[in-house]
Amino acid sequence: MDWSDEGILLSTFPHGERSAILQVLTLKKGRHLGIIRNAYTPKMMSILQPSAQLLLYWSSRLEENLGNFKVDLVKTRADILMSDRIRLYAFNSLSALCISILAERDPIPELYNETQQFLDKIAKEEKWEFLYLDWELKLLSSIGFGLDLEKCAVTGTSENLCYISPKSGKAVCKSIGEKYHSKLLPYPPILCFDQCKNSFSYADLVIGLRLTGFFIEKWLDYSVEKKKTLMIRKRFLDSLIR
Repeated sequence: MDWSDEGILLSTFPHGERSAILQVLTLKKGRHLGIIRNAYTPKMMSILQPSAQLLLYWSSRLEENLGNFKVDLVKTRADILMSDRIRLYAFNSLSALCISILAERDPIPELYNETQQFLDKIAKEEKWEFLYLDWELKLLSSIGFGLDLEKCAVTGTSENLCYISPKSGKAVCKSIGEKYHSKLLPYPPILCFDQCKNSFSYADLVIGLRLTGFFIEKWLDYSVEKKKTLMIRKRFLDSLIR
């Protein structure tokens, strides 16, 4: 059994003296694990940097086995991430969320493409941090927790949206939500579809990320990595505040 695909390296873990286990997010195979031999030679260590874009060749006698990887480097992003602490924290948060939330071997090509585009834009776009909010919204949508923020769930209006239901993730307008405001989440202005994100501050961004974080944490209740993942994500949010 073998396949080839392109993927983003999320993390590596030592496996024995010379090998490592790779966690990758791939276009066709979703989040996938595999062993790579001789992972700690100078040449291979320069390739196996988190966030690297790789051509992956996976093989195993049985499909359900962990299997073995061979890789070719397409693009490295390590120099960009290591030169800026906030960029590194953003990638660490993205990686931890993918590992904790995404089902193994479940293809999500839309999220893969969104992730690749986000990582490429980190290097060349100003205020790239605001794109991370879009990435988390795409992540939620990919796992079935997508937020419906364009119109009121009760009236269908797209005006005066002030609240979000913590159960359904749907928007609620002011006239309907006022009497239930203590049970609803506030609607962050940065999530309004008719607003340009460039007009918002990092404080506004953090408010938006706290809203996506509420729904991410609900999903992470099913993950054994919940506490560690939330700490990594919080480090990124704290860096934005500072």
